Amino acid sequence: VNINENYLEIETVLEQKYNLKGVYVINNLVEENIHEDLGIAAGRYIGQFIKDGDIIGFSRGRATAAMVDHMPLLQRTKLTVTQLLGSENKDEQHIAVDDIVYRFAEKLQAKATMLYAPVIVQNSELRDSIMQEPFFTEAYAALKACNVAIVGVGTSDSQLEHLSPLYAIKKSEYGKMWDESVAGEVSTHFFDKEGKPVIPDFRNKIIAISLEDYMSIPIRVGIAGLPVKANAIHAALKGGYINVLVTDLETAKILIEKP
Repeated sequence: VNINENYLEIETVLEQKYNLKGVYVINNLVEENIHEDLGIAAGRYIGQFIKDGDIIGFSRGRATAAMVDHMPLLQRTKLTVTQLLGSENKDEQHIAVDDIVYRFAEKLQAKATMLYAPVIVQNSELRDSIMQEPFFTEAYAALKACNVAIVGVGTSDSQLEHLSPLYAIKKSEYGKMWDESVAGEVSTHFFDKEGKPVIPDFRNKIIAISLEDYMSIPIRVGIAGLPVKANAIHAALKGGYINVLVTDLETAKILIEKP
């Protein structure tokens, strides 16, 4: 990964344009390695935002997983790490959120707080009963106290696919309307191209941090790149879902041009 002395100007423009706390831009290398490259960059960069005693929440994804893989050994004490959403059985183990949390905790001698719940269940009654269990309320208290979130940005397609196969959430049910209304997703929260929330009718089956609690996390780091994701990232920035961005040069240029 290119160390980015030369992208300071672009980073500053993006920070000012989207009112961000930080931006880190890497050179576009090979598309196949983009998640790895972004993860390495984020691992180097993230230390600036993590201090002793922090509670750090993660979402699933390749770039967040790669970040943990390449995380330098920060000298921090009393860290807690938690998952911002429930787990998904069919995720490749490496990119699953619980796996990411375990590995981060191991690497940085942090305390791991696990949700021990699936990301989506069959009906809202089941979700409500899980959320009332003592183990869950205790874990959720850690989520609520997070002061750093490290997340990927999903496109509407990729996330619908991720949440759907086990349940009757078919793309066909939403079809065109879904494509036109949803620009992206962060931590199971969907939004339109202006960054305004889109609430699907399966929201009440999802086990994850609430939007209100997510948005009150002071530092929300998005690790996301590639021009195909530019619209989703743009919408996430507009809606304030992320306030620190790690991305690639091509995507950064597109974000600068967008109104």
